[in-house]
Amino acid sequence: MVDLGRRPETRKNVEILFGEPERQLRSNIRLAMRNEKFENVIDVENVGHVRQLLATRAPDLIIIDAETKGGSVSELIYDVRHGHIGENPFVPFIVTMWRPTEVLVQDVANSGTDDLLVKPVSPQQLVDRIKVLTENRKPFVVTSDYIGPDRRKDVSRGSDIPLIEVPNTLSVKISGEKMDPTKLSALVKRAQNTINDQRLKRNAFQICFLVGLILPALAEDRLDDPELEEHLRSVLTTSRDTAERMLGTEYEHVSNLCNNMIDVVERLLDNLMAPSTKDVSLLKPVSDAILLGFHPTSDAATMAGEINSALSAYDKRQKKHD
Repeated sequence: MVDLGRRPETRKNVEILFGEPERQLRSNIRLAMRNEKFENVIDVENVGHVRQLLATRAPDLIIIDAETKGGSVSELIYDVRHGHIGENPFVPFIVTMWRPTEVLVQDVANSGTDDLLVKPVSPQQLVDRIKVLTENRKPFVVTSDYIGPDRRKDVSRGSDIPLIEVPNTLSVKISGEKMDPTKLSALVKRAQNTINDQRLKRNAFQICFLVGLILPALAEDRLDDPELEEHLRSVLTTSRDTAERMLGTEYEHVSNLCNNMIDVVERLLDNLMAPSTKDVSLLKPVSDAILLGFHPTSDAATMAGEINSALSAYDKRQKKHD
């Protein structure tokens, strides 16, 4: 474990992007961080500025206000986590905010940030959070709609979602360890491949789960139910994401099935009030084939049981909320 207080001289090697719109608070925090030997702090003016810097730099930590102008902070984090921008999708994020509305908190949390801090924030609070990210950063988890640190509160609850340890240059630099860029790049690539593999499997499960919600609605002629269209669009989005992620992986052979699912769902959405019987009949076999394509060693009965369990749990939650 890295001790943040044992080797303060190594903190000068840490590169931090810092976005704080309030001048006085920005000045106070920068001074406090300099006193803690964090000297390489780069001010960012807006979200677009962060995106520009990530094109040429690889910071070890990004601290930014949730309502920074020039774009969406949540979309920024999402794009980093999904490898759309920057060299390192695992850079730690600390997001600060003055107005922690439920919508804003949920939006930021779902983007894949490491930490949320409600202002007013003392400089010591920020240093303490950096210490946590250095010494005890949470592993990543992957679902069909989330990539980021494991933010589940009930860690005792069982889950089949694996925890993934990701590279942490913040910890490496503070430890004083020599960092070989080639080795770091290999570690990042390996973690990305692991996450992509998990994302593909979670996507396949999600497609089957959604089809399990769609078929009863179609069978009962609930064609004007807004949830039906929402579920179909989710299948479309997830199938497209899956098809794109399969390039260059061992699962590339499943791409035709995903393309078939995309075609079927697009036709259903185009004719939602009069869905084709043939297209409806294709939903389950194609979704089952996609799931088994990512789990070649599992039998169909086991996979079907997992889907049915998820559907039962969903149904119970829905009835509880009604």
